[in-house]
Amino acid sequence: MVLWGRNVEVNLCCGGAQGEKMHGIVKSSKVVLAVMLVLLAALSGCSDKEAYAVSDFVGKWKSSRVSTPIHLYENGEWEFKADDGAVQQYGVWQYFDHKILWTVRVNDRISHDWNLVLSVTPKEFQLRESDGSTTIFSRLD
Repeated sequence: MVLWGRNVEVNLCCGGAQGEKMHGIVKSSKVVLAVMLVLLAALSGCSDKEAYAVSDFVGKWKSSRVSTPIHLYENGEWEFKADDGAVQQYGVWQYFDHKILWTVRVNDRISHDWNLVLSVTPKEFQLRESDGSTTIFSRLD
């Protein structure tokens, strides 16, 4: 038998009917192991990949929830900026595991908000809010 690139000798010390039964068990085990390895390879090939890149979210956006544009920066910072350039709110964001984590400090408390990413195009992305609603971000730049 070849195991991880090495020849391994299996010495079954049983003869007759008992030896045949042992041979059948070893043969069945090889089939089960082969099927398990194929399934593992197939599942690991797609489960860890991110659907989108951080760069897909970087830019100036109009949210369907607020009138002030939100700027998402590549360094992980975000801010709501008024037309005159004044920053109205600031925080940090991260994209991973098909979610965006928003972190903001309000009244000396840090809060975190996870949103599932539903879709992303060059002009728009959509997030599922914790209350089940959808927020749409439309690109402004």
